[in-house]
Amino acid sequence: MAFAMSGFSADGDDFGGGIFADEVGLEYAIYGQTRLKTAFQPIFRAQGLALLPFAVEARVAPRLQGVAVAAGEFLAQAPRGDRAMIEAACRTIHVRNHAQLGVDDPSTWPLYISVDARHGLDAVQFASIAALADEAGIPVGNVICEIADAVSIEDAQLAALATSARSAGLKLSVAAFRADRAAIEQVARIEPDVIKIDGAWFRNVQDRAETALLFPAVATAFKGLGSTLLVQGIENGAELAAALDAGADWMQGNLLAEAALAGTIVDETSISIDRLVLGDVQKAHQRG
Repeated sequence: MAFAMSGFSADGDDFGGGIFADEVGLEYAIYGQTRLKTAFQPIFRAQGLALLPFAVEARVAPRLQGVAVAAGEFLAQAPRGDRAMIEAACRTIHVRNHAQLGVDDPSTWPLYISVDARHGLDAVQFASIAALADEAGIPVGNVICEIADAVSIEDAQLAALATSARSAGLKLSVAAFRADRAAIEQVARIEPDVIKIDGAWFRNVQDRAETALLFPAVATAFKGLGSTLLVQGIENGAELAAALDAGADWMQGNLLAEAALAGTIVDETSISIDRLVLGDVQKAHQRG
């Protein structure tokens, strides 16, 4: 099966490539010699003394001649004029592959995707995402669009993008890479549904005692905007404990569950918080 779109041929024989489905219905895109697949990483929330997976974030997983390539590396090497087309293709396969989570009712699992304002993002693109979700059987309100690199976007443009996303019925997210007054004020102006604490920034904060002590106050400031707080990139028990202590609503990271290619069955079982925190500490002592 092929899906024709701007810049992507229906047969996949030219430079543009195409969107196809394999024998089990998983969709992928071909761009030049690179096959673009979907990877999903679960997002968790606390439920009593456990963490329960309930949503997934979709990411592109490029393969060049069968070898995994870092997504950032692939996109950086793609011609600038092709990036909007590539991102549109990736969004398409991500939304369509959501049905392949292997859970009882995928439509109840929110889908978190990233959209980039630098590559032709506008009201038409948000409407297209909403239409894809509806076609795929996902309630449009269960699609969360993170506006990538929102802190570098002019306020007027960011406000317009937020309005367009909401007009299409989509949820809105921004990533926080810093916690100064300007960043908090910018986030407050668009009132995102979700604020994501970037994993690299979170780890840098936790690596320094003086900033780690301030993180709960930062989290409180963001939550005070009425947004759900997602802490990403949790890799060890100490980071999980810090996220929980700060009042994170949602959590994600390799400690909880790694990203896996679409078609891999998502484990719906809950995980004991004590086992994650204490077990990881014990492993660290054993390694030491």
